[in-house]
Amino acid sequence: MKQFFARSAVSLLLVGCLFQAHPLSAAVKLGTGNASLLGGDLTDPTDTIKDKVGVNYGEGKPEEEMKPDNSTWLSLKLSPVSPPNSPPHQLNAYQSWQGTPACKLFMNNPEKDKWYLGYKDGGKGGPTKAEPYTVTVQFKEPYILTHFTITTDISQPILPDRDPKSWAIQGSNTGKDDDWTDIYVCDPPSRTKSPFKLDPRNETTLFTSFNSASIEGRVDAESVKKLAMKVKGKKFKPDFETPKVAYSFFRIAIYSCFNPNGMSYVDFNRPPGCALAQMELFGVPANFKFAEMKTMEDAAAAAAKPLKPAVSDLPFIISYWCGPPKAETTIERYKEIADAGFNVAFPAIDTLWAPFDKAAEEHNAKYLDICKEAGLKALVWDGSIPSGAGWNEPQPDEIPKIEKALDAMNARYAAHPAFLGYLLGTEPMPGHLARMGVVNQYLQKTAPKALTYINLLPLYTFTPRTGYEEYVGDYISKVKPTLVSWEHLQQIRGWPPPGAPGTLDEGTYWTNLEIMRQRSTEAGIPFQQTIASLKTIVGDRTLRECTESDLKWQVYTSLAFGCRGVTYFTYWDSKELAVSGAPAIMTLDGKPDKKYDYIKRLNARIAKLGPTLTKLVCTGAYCSGDPMPPGGIELADDAPVKKIEGGRSLVGCFHDGAGKRYIFIVNRTLKFIVTSKLTLDAKAESVSEISQETGEPLEPTPLTDGMHQVRLQPGEGQLFLINDKK
Repeated sequence: MKQFFARSAVSLLLVGCLFQAHPLSAAVKLGTGNASLLGGDLTDPTDTIKDKVGVNYGEGKPEEEMKPDNSTWLSLKLSPVSPPNSPPHQLNAYQSWQGTPACKLFMNNPEKDKWYLGYKDGGKGGPTKAEPYTVTVQFKEPYILTHFTITTDISQPILPDRDPKSWAIQGSNTGKDDDWTDIYVCDPPSRTKSPFKLDPRNETTLFTSFNSASIEGRVDAESVKKLAMKVKGKKFKPDFETPKVAYSFFRIAIYSCFNPNGMSYVDFNRPPGCALAQMELFGVPANFKFAEMKTMEDAAAAAAKPLKPAVSDLPFIISYWCGPPKAETTIERYKEIADAGFNVAFPAIDTLWAPFDKAAEEHNAKYLDICKEAGLKALVWDGSIPSGAGWNEPQPDEIPKIEKALDAMNARYAAHPAFLGYLLGTEPMPGHLARMGVVNQYLQKTAPKALTYINLLPLYTFTPRTGYEEYVGDYISKVKPTLVSWEHLQQIRGWPPPGAPGTLDEGTYWTNLEIMRQRSTEAGIPFQQTIASLKTIVGDRTLRECTESDLKWQVYTSLAFGCRGVTYFTYWDSKELAVSGAPAIMTLDGKPDKKYDYIKRLNARIAKLGPTLTKLVCTGAYCSGDPMPPGGIELADDAPVKKIEGGRSLVGCFHDGAGKRYIFIVNRTLKFIVTSKLTLDAKAESVSEISQETGEPLEPTPLTDGMHQVRLQPGEGQLFLINDKK
């Protein structure tokens, strides 16, 4: 979107220490590709394993001639193997007619290597409990397995179904078929409960026998360092109990994959099979002296301290990007903004990023006076913000100059009754955060009630996507914002037929919301999302004209995740942003588009929810219905809702500072009326809707057999107070 909405692909290194908090969970995600591996595991302690020069894994040479150089195992076996007098699809762990032998599991190159076995080509129709697919490694000495990683195949669409579904890590001291002990067993009921996700691919998952509070004393010192670098402060619980026996044989046993067993296939290029890219095994010698580990319950109790609502003087923000241009800065225009239900004004579209001069100062003074008269709070852009050469990290001798510029800026605006805060910038890159932190923290010290507004990049701009969570975490820790805001626009894609609702691109939408919910909630900072209201071009994708259901869907799903308001992109139209024939909320010639009325109705309703929502903290947001969207999370065991039936819904769960519980229910379709049937836990007696006309709780509705039904129009949402039994 030209100068102030340029997109960038961001790649971040996975480095750092144990310094940031995350919700308690098992199976920690370490990232994707080669860089996500821990390294130095039992199969390759020195990280020097490599293919033997000249090896051709499609040949059937003796195993010792095929064994990778620098491998330290005594033996590597697998099953099934190709029977005598049959095509040699998989003769041993070093042979595969497709060049994907079992030894590739330990080659530390998951971006290019994998173990793959087709069900028909030597795979005997697929793995079963009676005849699993196994890869067995034997070491010279016995070890107590403490943790391991699994990396999924990078794959293409459809092929992720080759991920193992039911599988186990086992130990033995004989390696005989009838002498294996389960160390870790994974048998999820569905893909959403599996540690192996459809997206991102080539992801490395860590499984441990210790919790986040007790890494030291449970593994060797070198592993402590590696884990600290990779885990980056995530709180987690053990995935399996520390084995009481040291084993010299370990194996992965795969009992089923997500594609069903079978010997036939429709697409020759995509036959059913089993695939994994990497497995790392870590352990300590049999005589290792373990320190006492805090129990899983201790770790869970520490992480389960009730989250508190973010303490903030900020209003429930209903705002927009790109206000009326300078020539349209009139009381009539800003009353028009207020009449549409906005409570925070945004700078004029033609002042954004402009340098400071006397005319800009005079315009801002006029803008603030008009906002006061219209009953609006205002964000101000001042071109004297000391951003340096592209927000470069400041040198020590720059700090006094930065502080002097900010003091002058505060003197111009901070005392004005309509002043809410400063627009500092948008879409900062990782290298911008240090300077933004200096600027933001000085403003917080000298104008503590001022909002410093910065809009972050969305998840879909990151390559690889695993760097995004680090980017958000670094932003919170380095900048210390008063509000976390980001934009996500690509959900509104495509061109619907005339009069028909469009479709949604949910590829990263739910994941982006969940990352922001987690990070902001942990830091006790309010957060909000910028949503699409403009038909425009984003990168290589075209956003469609929004319907009323589109706008409801975006707003209500944001609120169900705990957003403390919303910002629409955009209010005023611009030749640089809009696609011809599809205006913003206001058209280029300054007339209200039909979206003005949609948003006016919607803003009036959510404004009534604002006073309640600002006192709540979201503890989780869960999707239901078939199909589940990418990144959608199924109900957690500790959620007050125990079952969601009746179609595609989203349920956000909340509590306030007094412990009262709330649920926010959203129809996550654009086309259908959904009647959500929610079964609540045994403590619940009734629910009271928070009225979107008055903001007050309505009369309680008793539960019927523990169930409450809600009929929702496409994209619509409703907030309820749960009335617990006395």
